Parts: sequence; C-alpha cells; structure tokens
Amino acid sequence: MKIRRIDEAVEACREHLERSSAFNSEVEIFLTRYLMVLMCASFEEKIKELVNVRARDSNDKAIISFVSSALDRLVRSVKSGEIAGLLGRFGEQYKNRFQMRMKEAEVAEMYFNNIVVNRHDTAHSRGSNVTFSELVKFYDEGHVVLDAFEEALSVPDQPEAE
Repeated sequence: MKIRRIDEAVEACREHLERSSAFNSEVEIFLTRYLMVLMCASFEEKIKELVNVRARDSNDKAIISFVSSALDRLVRSVKSGEIAGLLGRFGEQYKNRFQMRMKEAEVAEMYFNNIVVNRHDTAHSRGSNVTFSELVKFYDEGHVVLDAFEEALSVPDQPEAE
C-alpha cells in the first residue's frame, strides 16, 4: 500500500538531490532522515486509519469512540512484530493471518522494519547510514506490510481451528 504523501515527498527529495547534485552529501543524509520520520509517521497514521475503519464497521458509537481514543496508546511502534501484537488484540486469528503473510514476504518485512529501526536510531541520536536510494528501495519493497495488515484486519471473524 503506497501512501501518496510519502510518494510525493520522495519525488520532491529526489528532484532536489538531482538538481543540486547533492547525492553523497549532508543534504542527502538530512533528506533521507526526514523521509524516514515521514514514512514512520505515515505508516502509523495509516494503521490507525485502518483500525478506525474496522471499528466504524461495528456501527457502535461507544466502540468507535473507545477504539479511536485507545489507538494512541496501542500504536507505539510500527515494526511488524508490534503490528502483529495489535492485530492479536482483535483475536489470535488476525495475528496469525498477518504473520502468515509476513512469512511469504520476508524481504518486504525486513525492509519495512529497516525503515522503522533506522528512524528510531535517527530520533535517538545514533543516526543512520541509510542512503536515499536504499530508503527508497526499502519503501518500494516494504510497503506491502501495510497491505498485509489491511487484509488481516478486514477478513471477517472465523472460528479458529481446534
């Protein structure tokens, strides 16, 4: 699941880096770190949006209100393991569906998690050595984790096998 806000920011940064011949410079480092933060914030927003859509399907105003207010406490990190944990709160079958998809897309999961880990390192003063091109590759390959989340969340409840 590509996110327009990210796509537009990546393109704007790419154009700037190309026009100013700023690849392999501090400008590239700063823009790459900015994009990491933007990507993680956008991933978090998308996850919250998808959960809110799921809650609205209940047509229960109290549930909708509760879920909306609880999401800020529940969504603290968007690493795939944390996403699986969030899905597990809906029921083990949701978590299992997501984890099965991640087994089929291990490289995508690794790239997605690379974005999150490098954003964390950047935010906590360790910095990151990820280049602009690497980050774009991580996003291009890793965004499917959000598709897997949406699919796992949207499948109707089914009895678990015993």
